[in-house]
This record gives sequence, structure tokens and C-alpha cells, in this order.
Amino acid sequence: MRKTLFLLCAVLLTTVTPIESVLAQTRKVDKQERKARKELLMSLQNEKEINVIVDFSKTNIHGMSEADFVYRENLTSDEDWATLWENEYKPDLFLDLLKVANLYIFDNGYKVRLGDYENSKYQIRLVVTSIAANGTTNIDVYIENTEQQNVLCKFYIVGTGGMIGPKVNLMGDGFKRAGKDLAKQTIKLFKTGKATYEAESTTGFRDAYYK
Repeated sequence: MRKTLFLLCAVLLTTVTPIESVLAQTRKVDKQERKARKELLMSLQNEKEINVIVDFSKTNIHGMSEADFVYRENLTSDEDWATLWENEYKPDLFLDLLKVANLYIFDNGYKVRLGDYENSKYQIRLVVTSIAANGTTNIDVYIENTEQQNVLCKFYIVGTGGMIGPKVNLMGDGFKRAGKDLAKQTIKLFKTGKATYEAESTTGFRDAYYK
């Protein structure tokens, strides 16, 4: 009986020890990867330009898809609202966000510029998820390597809308405040390599934001 127990213990030791060794090595690699990623994100402050692109394809506007929202506005407008949305309103919202973000970043001592710089090494992809009736705007943010398009960091920003005014003006308020939030999170990346509302996956962005 003792001999059997001894053999069982020996077998367990030979099987458990390698597993523990592998786990320890995995933790070491993960730690090194996190450190390298943190240092890379902090180094973004040394870039001259960072490309920014915006995606409205998943946007819920006033409880509707973008297409339905534009169609409804077009029905009640004397102008070609669909053309105005694509050629004027939507580009202006994006420009409002960039202006506020760049000014805030500069005023805090950094020279990197965000904008239409498709040849830059890194890019920020803004996926607009919702725009409320008062213009409050929710955006998922992805920091990516432009060439490989692999995600280095992802987080969530929000811009509170206005109190009174036309729909597009209220949206402008939301995008301007979202630009300020983007600038704040970008600066935090420069300083710490981590955003306030950073998430490990695309799910839970809102939960992370409201904690």
C-alpha cells in the first residue's frame, strides 16, 4: 500500500510541476507583453501626427439606424437633407471633435496632431455607437497600428449634448465634448500607457465607463 502511494505521489509530481512551470512562463510572457504595450502607448506622444477615422455604420441616432434617421429627416425637410448629412453635417461633426481634441492636447503641452493623416504609423478609429435626441454621443475608440491594423488599446468616450437648438447643433455639442473626452484619454495614454475606461474586449465598454 505504501509503495503504491509513493508511486502515485511520484507520478503527480512529474505531471503537476511542468504545468506549474508553463503557467509561470505564461504569466511572465503576459507581463512582458503588457509592459511593452504600455511603453508603446506612452510613446505615441512622440508622434508628429496620428490618423483619425470615424465610422457611423453602427450608429443608432434618436433610436433609429442612420439610414432611417436620414430618411425621416428628409421627409420633413424642404432641402435635400440626405445630401446635407453626407456632405456637410456629418463631416462638420467630425471636424468639431478634432478641433476640440487638438486644442486640448496642445494646451496641455503636447504637439502631436490628430486628423486626416493616412500615412501616419498609428491611427484612432472612432466607432460612433449612438447619438441621443439631445445630442449626447457615445463612441467606442480603437488605437491601432495603421499598417497591421491590430488594436493596441480600446476604450469608451462620451460627449454630453446640448439643452436647446436644432438637431445638428445639439449633435455638434455632443461631438465637441466627445472630442475633449478623447483628448483627456489620449493624454492619459501618453502619461500612463492606459486609458481610464480601457476594456479588454469590445463588450463592457459602457459598464467600464459607469463604474
